[in-house]
Amino acid sequence: MTARLPGRLVPLLRRGTRPLCVLLPGAGGGLHPYLRLAAALGATHNVGAVRAAGLVPGEEAELSIAEMADAAQDALEADGTVPAAVLGWSLGGAVAWELCVRLAEQGHLPDLVLVDASPLPRRAAADEDVRIRETVIGMLGPRPDPATVERVRRVFDTQLTALANYQAQQCYPGRVLMLMCTDAEFAFRAEAETRWQELAPRLSTGRLDAGHFDVFEPEHLSQLVGELDRFLGRSSGAVLR
Repeated sequence: MTARLPGRLVPLLRRGTRPLCVLLPGAGGGLHPYLRLAAALGATHNVGAVRAAGLVPGEEAELSIAEMADAAQDALEADGTVPAAVLGWSLGGAVAWELCVRLAEQGHLPDLVLVDASPLPRRAAADEDVRIRETVIGMLGPRPDPATVERVRRVFDTQLTALANYQAQQCYPGRVLMLMCTDAEFAFRAEAETRWQELAPRLSTGRLDAGHFDVFEPEHLSQLVGELDRFLGRSSGAVLR
């Protein structure tokens, strides 16, 4: 008998019928960086994440951002859920954008949060790719399982190729919050901001005083949560919508 693969929509925090915030992970697909954020959002939202394909045995990684967005949409439909908010970090921002474009075609306009993400094709040198890959693998802990490391490497490399071939084309008419980091890690931000402004007529912007890989760390999380509070209208634990 073939083992059944786990579902792609992973519930991180769920209490009753509150509005759902869906999180889309960055390259490598790990959900660990989101756990503290999910706890903070859990005051008013149910929180789920769409894990990357290829991180469990028997799965293949998706080859394009479009495939990743289609899979996220399928996972939501299988759960019978329409999110009130969608948040994507890094690569997850591109997937979140395409997911929301698809939801808009069905008449839904979730609030969209883009964290240090770009709508433009990724351009990077091979040494930068190696450095970022090792940073992502380092997030697995001090002694990760070798098979897990190999799956993460494979997923990461496939996702970087997908980003190099991606460019957002369609506008999204819903509310969008773009949060860019302020470190000097990446040079894409100015060009990306200009393009997001062209694509999102209801765009709000903000800055995070953190590096690309530090935004979910405890010392920076409060600033991110504060930006989300203001954008999503969270106040005194009141349930949205």
